[in-house]
Amino acid sequence: MAIETVRVHGPLSRADLARITGLSVQTISNIAEELIAASLLLETPVSTGMRGKPPKLLTINPDGAYSIGLQLDHNWLIGVLLDITGVRRGEIVVQVDSPAPQAGLVALEKAARNLAVGANIQLEQICGVSVVMPGPFEVDPIANNGPTVLPGWADVAVADRLAERLNLPVSLENDATAAAMGEHYFGVARQHRNIVVIFVGTGLGGGVLVNGQPYRGAFGNAGEIGHMSVYPEGRRCYCGNQGCAETYLSVHAAYEHLGYARTPPAYDELVDRFRTGERQFDTWMNKAAIVLRLLVVNLENLFDPEAVIVNGFMPHPILAELQRRALPLPSSVASRRRREVPRLILGAAGQKVAALGAAVLPLFYSFGHLTHVSAAIPVKR
Repeated sequence: MAIETVRVHGPLSRADLARITGLSVQTISNIAEELIAASLLLETPVSTGMRGKPPKLLTINPDGAYSIGLQLDHNWLIGVLLDITGVRRGEIVVQVDSPAPQAGLVALEKAARNLAVGANIQLEQICGVSVVMPGPFEVDPIANNGPTVLPGWADVAVADRLAERLNLPVSLENDATAAAMGEHYFGVARQHRNIVVIFVGTGLGGGVLVNGQPYRGAFGNAGEIGHMSVYPEGRRCYCGNQGCAETYLSVHAAYEHLGYARTPPAYDELVDRFRTGERQFDTWMNKAAIVLRLLVVNLENLFDPEAVIVNGFMPHPILAELQRRALPLPSSVASRRRREVPRLILGAAGQKVAALGAAVLPLFYSFGHLTHVSAAIPVKR
């Protein structure tokens, strides 16, 4: 509570902190001493130009703790290091090729260690690591097969095995849920606490924030919109159902429509075909935009969010065009006369949005809400 209060309200005296929290000055003093000893808070005198002992103010120590977010997908491993104030201290991007568990765990460990070395910090200063991967988790047959899941990872205790390698707390999260946190702290949703994110990656996922808290569901698979059936008589999905949304709206769906048996590691060709107005790709765009429209309306009726945000690995120009073609949206509970923001918003946190959100999670669960900061430029120290 003390750390979050100082983070939200800025530098505070112990008396001010006691007043805001409702705790006694003695209790706050005891807490402050513990947090100062743990290097989480700093207490410095402030010159007022007046006689007497200058007041001391408590501030967050940026070097007090760090967190790491690691996103592993079919083609990329992306890592981000944040300090306790939410400022980005480092990042790493490594190209991979649908790594098997053994190689993938080695790559994750190496990425975490390289981030720490690059920022000149010790692993012991990191409060936690969050790994995000395509879901769903522990669901047969969806988690075991198909072109949009990482093969061989279904029965791997990713968090436990990486924790053993790093000797750090490690958690596993759905990439779309992390993307919602990334957009909330570093993108277009900084002023919103109730949002749904449509994450267009190799597959398709959904991330939900309720009152600023990630909604994970009972088993961490909430928001698995890729396997919502939008066309009951539609295309057969590898999960066994028909008309699943990600068979129409995903990077894999785009390449499959173009005749590719496998999704390439770079998405340049999608952008090229979009910019040249190729007819085959335009046909896919129209179909995908219809699916996006259907998803937005259904998600609005389910969650009543302030806005639905679309982001992900799909190249930004294509996401922007899909958003444009999805409009106008049909009526839903979001069709209010006095809306202050559009119903469907294009994400602004970039393709590292899920890794950024992953890095927020250990700090969020350890210390509460972070101050919303810009992660555009890593800080050199």
